[in-house]
Amino acid sequence: MLKDSRNLLWFVPLAALLTFPLWKPLAADFLNPVRQEVTNSVSSLTNIRDLNSSDMADVEFEQNKNGSREWLLTASRLTRSEGDPDLRFENVKAVFFSSTEGREEARVKSRNAVYNPDTQKITLKGKVVINNNAGYEMQTDAIEYLAAEKKIRTTSAVNILGNNIKVSGNRLVYDTITGNYSLNGNVVCRIW
Repeated sequence: MLKDSRNLLWFVPLAALLTFPLWKPLAADFLNPVRQEVTNSVSSLTNIRDLNSSDMADVEFEQNKNGSREWLLTASRLTRSEGDPDLRFENVKAVFFSSTEGREEARVKSRNAVYNPDTQKITLKGKVVINNNAGYEMQTDAIEYLAAEKKIRTTSAVNILGNNIKVSGNRLVYDTITGNYSLNGNVVCRIW
């Protein structure tokens, strides 16, 4: 039936019509007189130092060391002023990973964060809430993560809530390698 040249003549336009949704975007792009090259540039903490000033929305940064992920930070906004090495974030969510197993260890939320690429110190401020895998929640006004020491510390009042326990104190140091906490200054523990 298709061997007849007249039937073959109708088959080509029919095939083109049926496959129109597949080739239409390619044809439209080809026929568009103005072509703009789109380049996707991914910012990293190492090359962000080269920027004089910046303002970005919906950013995501991660810190890797020796092939394993240390932390991942997402924010609604990133700003950096010319001459200032610090990166400033708004509406922050961060995930810290176990250095040995690479699994999520703690999730952090805060209003603001400041990251210094030279010292690799992250300071989170404004209603900081930390949840860990053991089911504990820590609330404070500000914390610092020191990448070189692998420690989280705070000098503001801390409340730790868990299953049938509430602990509060004035200062906290958490060693992310050993998992040890040190809570000092007017420590109060309530168990029920």
